This record gives sequence, C-alpha cells and structure tokens, in this order.
Amino acid sequence: MIRKLAGVAFLLVLAVGLNAADAGEQPAASPSAVPWTMVRFQAEKLAGRITADVWLEPVPAASFPPGRWPTVKGEPIRPEGSTVLKLSIRLTIEPPGMEPLRMENRLWFDPVSLAPLRLIRTRAGYDEYLQWFVFGREHVFRRQHEPENMRQAKAPPENWTRVSEKGFAFRADSCPSPAETSMLVYLLSDAVARGALDLAPRCVFHKRQLHRLSFRTERQPGLPTDYLERRGDESQRRTGDGDAVAIRIESAPVGAYDGSVEPWFKEAFLTFSADGRLPLVVACDLPVVGHVELRLDEVRFD
Repeated sequence: MIRKLAGVAFLLVLAVGLNAADAGEQPAASPSAVPWTMVRFQAEKLAGRITADVWLEPVPAASFPPGRWPTVKGEPIRPEGSTVLKLSIRLTIEPPGMEPLRMENRLWFDPVSLAPLRLIRTRAGYDEYLQWFVFGREHVFRRQHEPENMRQAKAPPENWTRVSEKGFAFRADSCPSPAETSMLVYLLSDAVARGALDLAPRCVFHKRQLHRLSFRTERQPGLPTDYLERRGDESQRRTGDGDAVAIRIESAPVGAYDGSVEPWFKEAFLTFSADGRLPLVVACDLPVVGHVELRLDEVRFD
C-alpha cells in the first residue's frame, strides 16, 4: 500500500506545467504560466487521512544540497540558465491508531529544457529508504540507503548500512527528452493555462524505467470546490462551482528493467480549473486502498 501511495506524490508533480504547443518532447519556449507557489491536497479513506503538500520555487542552479550522490558515468544533465525550479512534495498518511507515514520528493529541473536534474526521495514510518538520483543524457544514476533492521530504522539515515548504487536507461528512440513523473503537475497545469487541450504523448522516467504517456482531456462543467486561498498575510475561503478540465492518463512501458516492468498508475487523472491556474484533483487507483481522489484544500500565491 505504501509503495503505491508514494506514487501519488509523483503524479502530483505532473500537474504543474507543460508548454501547450509543445506538449510532447520539446522544451518550453516561454516562462511557465503556473501562478501558485504551494498547493495542498487531502483525501479521507478508511486507511486514514492522506495529505499532499507541493511547493514550487526558483533556486540558483548551483544550489543542489550536499549528499551522498551516486557515482555518475559520463556527464550529468546541466541547466541552460542560472536558475532552476525546485519541486518539493510531502505526502503524509495517517492510519487510525498508527504513527503517520511520511514520504518526500525533492526534484530539481531545468525550466528551459524541462530536463530533470537531481532528485532526492525519502520514506519514513514503513519500509524506510533514502535515495539520491542524478540524471544524465543516457542514464539515471541512483544511490539508495536502507536500514538493515528495525533497530537501524530508528536511527538517522546516515547510520543505515544497506547501501546500493544502480543505473537505469534514460533514453530510447521513442523517448528523446523524457521528463520525470513528478513533473506532470507542473507540465499539465501550464498546458491548460496556455489553452492546450490536445496534448501530444510524453515520456517520463518512473522509479526505474521509462513510460510513454498519452493524454485524453475532457471538460467538466460545475465542479464543486472548497479551498483556502492565501496571498501574503491574507487568507480567504473559496467555495462554489466552476468549469474544469480533466486529463486522463494512460501509460505504456518503454523497455524493461532486469526482465520486469515497473508499473505506472491505473485510472490516473488530474483535474484543473478551466483557466489552468489551479490543480483541483489528483487521482489514481491504488491496490488495497483503491481509488484515491486527492482534492485541493489550500493554495498559496506569493
């Protein structure tokens, strides 16, 4: 269940900003139309409350944090400008009678080429790990730390002794310029904001391999919303109905890893306000938990 719920975090990033005219494998030609800096989604299930916080901020290109980054063969992808975008997603699951389970992704990507650069993934509370990813032109390199036992799991990650490094394919003939799954919230939100509803297929790297995604858009009139809007020190509750655009996603694996396929998401879709300014719903079908629809609970404009 927890592995699959972590996928919701990746799906969130997808919703933020693909250039409408070049929604396939082309770099963006202009700044993103995404106006928000933070959004929060929530869902209530029998498995507990699920909360996802997403932050988007520009940072200097040389601001990657220190860490135990993997050994890179060849040159890593480098940004084309002096600023990159940092996308942070924190997913919290609060099962009844249990300690919260927390997962966090921090992704740095180039807003010009839309290429992913670095990624840090952490999970605490169940099946713990800490992962560092570096994206190269042909391969993705990953270093992973895991606790050897329950006693180690209670210690800081730097004390975990199960350490491994692996490389994964990041290029294919049909996928010349992949994104990373987390970027979809950014890419799709931007596309809708620019008025692009006829989206070309897009390749993404997901955990260990590439997937080719296809998109089907449909308009949804009168979608109810109820969320808190923050601007600086001011806040206002927004409730009502409005027109929306739902983007349904289907995936096909590109190749395999060690003879097996890393699954993507079933019944995945994202819903945006008709003007593309707000991601309203992020949804997918999860084993054990079933279909989860995370709805917008809070948005910040700074």
